[in-house]
Amino acid sequence: MINHPGAQLRDLAVRIATHILPDVTTAYGQADAGLISGLLMALAQDFERAAFNRMADIEEIQQLFKTATANSSDLQNTQALQAFTADTPASLHLQDLDQLHARGFELLIDLHTWAENNNPELNQAIWSLLRRHSERNKFEVAGP
Repeated sequence: MINHPGAQLRDLAVRIATHILPDVTTAYGQADAGLISGLLMALAQDFERAAFNRMADIEEIQQLFKTATANSSDLQNTQALQAFTADTPASLHLQDLDQLHARGFELLIDLHTWAENNNPELNQAIWSLLRRHSERNKFEVAGP
């Protein structure tokens, strides 16, 4: 078991940036080491919050679908939307969370396409959900 994997990934990124990158002599090598360091930092951030953020998105999408199906009689895919509102991930493994999360976003895209032309309030609610999703999942990147 690796204790505190997010911290371990951050430590690797810092080690690359502070010990390996200064010794690289080519521009390509420096760019490559910098990119790897940055990706490790992003991976560390996502690791720490992945399950929480996926579940927050799933719960928000489920609530939006419940509201939409209760308030709009002319929706397409009503059965699929209602089925999703009752679904739970098969486990807390990230691949199971990702699978349910992806299905929710596929249904959300279809609903959003419909809402853009048929329901301005629902369209705005979807945009608000997407904004919260992007804020939850943004990466904090250290500047130069």
